[in-house]
Amino acid sequence: MVAEETDSNDMLEYCLKGSLEQMKEWGHEYLRTLAGKIGHEYSKRIEDSKEIADLYTLVDYIVPQFINHNEEPEAVDLMMETEYLHKLNSFCNEHNYDRVCRYLCACSQYAADTEEMSQSYKTAFDIYKTQRQYCEALRVAQKMNNNDLIKEIMEVCQDPITKK
Repeated sequence: MVAEETDSNDMLEYCLKGSLEQMKEWGHEYLRTLAGKIGHEYSKRIEDSKEIADLYTLVDYIVPQFINHNEEPEAVDLMMETEYLHKLNSFCNEHNYDRVCRYLCACSQYAADTEEMSQSYKTAFDIYKTQRQYCEALRVAQKMNNNDLIKEIMEVCQDPITKK
């Protein structure tokens, strides 16, 4: 028996043709491998100007699985690879937002360009703001050196002690 080629997308193709209902039962290692395949396929499709909506359907299914099992870095990595960070806020709650934001801020230091860095920081800012963590949101806005975001967070925060 010959081992599967590393560039093969059979796993992803079968998943796209099948049902998402039983993917939970296949385990976390399967989802991690699938996430890697999605990232690779996304890059190929972007280069070839092909449709990517079906990949986003998988991402929407996989990310909550990662986040619910304390695998926030894997979720953030998948969303960064597929340029889908703007949707990350919808997967965060009071239990996981801190790990997600810390990872985003750490990743932004290693971003390839300033656009990628600012997108990571902006996503962290939005999550902190949604979770009413105004001091953390202000700190991220200051790292971005964005006066508009600083002003926005100062206006949103209603607690005078926190404002001081």
